[in-house]
Amino acid sequence: MFQGELQEAGVQAADIDRRTRLGFATWFRNHMWRLNNSDIVDDDLFALACGPDLRVRSYSSCVVNGVRFCTAERDINKKTQNSGVACAGIHNGRVIDYFGKLTDIIELQYNSKDDGNTRTVVLFRCEWYKLDGKKTALKDDGFFRSVNTGSFWYKKDCFILATQAKQIFYLPDNKHGENWQLVQMFKHRHLYNVDEQNAPSASPYQQTQCIEEDGRRPEVDENLSDLPLNRDDEARQVVDASEVARLMKQNRPAEDGESSGDEIEDDTAVEYWSEGEVAPVEVDSDDE
Repeated sequence: MFQGELQEAGVQAADIDRRTRLGFATWFRNHMWRLNNSDIVDDDLFALACGPDLRVRSYSSCVVNGVRFCTAERDINKKTQNSGVACAGIHNGRVIDYFGKLTDIIELQYNSKDDGNTRTVVLFRCEWYKLDGKKTALKDDGFFRSVNTGSFWYKKDCFILATQAKQIFYLPDNKHGENWQLVQMFKHRHLYNVDEQNAPSASPYQQTQCIEEDGRRPEVDENLSDLPLNRDDEARQVVDASEVARLMKQNRPAEDGESSGDEIEDDTAVEYWSEGEVAPVEVDSDDE
């Protein structure tokens, strides 16, 4: 609607985008004020048109949709990395992925709701790495994407909504040089803050299956299968009792010999003992 009014006013097509960035906020506020008395205007939309509070809050860390983001300044002396940011946007008429680092987290406050709750919007201030040019163009070989972290672009368009950001990691690129970093995409684990006191207690899976409601284990069904315990598909072999007794008698001396061999005493210490010396004392291996 605003761009249509600019075209009717005779503004050139090349200048419409610039005039939109500069004058849309004022036009939107005046337009909402004119429609304030009608039922068409939503409360949240009207609060947005009134503009945020001039006092803003700045943070160094926040959690958005279960993902923790930190500013680059906070990540300097840490082993972890949570400041890498990616966001989809338009460049030269086509959609590309912008890569950069998070420098500031800003919370804007708008008019409060009727129930007293505040309306807030969280913005990310980012520094976007330049992805075009002869020396700074994005290098993509189909497997890895490498960006030059020494130059930036879109310095006046550095804000995005916190919900638009995707977290990424940067790894050193040993192939292209010091200022090049590899972009590592990954799947988030999504960490959420759960109230342990009010969280419902879930019964263990095994307990639900094995224990009845009264706390006793269910009885085993006594109806056994009618399948026979012997095999009918093979011929049986009859062994005489005398043969079994003979085999038992044959194996018995070997067992007695093994037990008697363990009880043979070692006389080596006695053989090397002279009459003038005190008899050696045998020490059990367990007592050593």
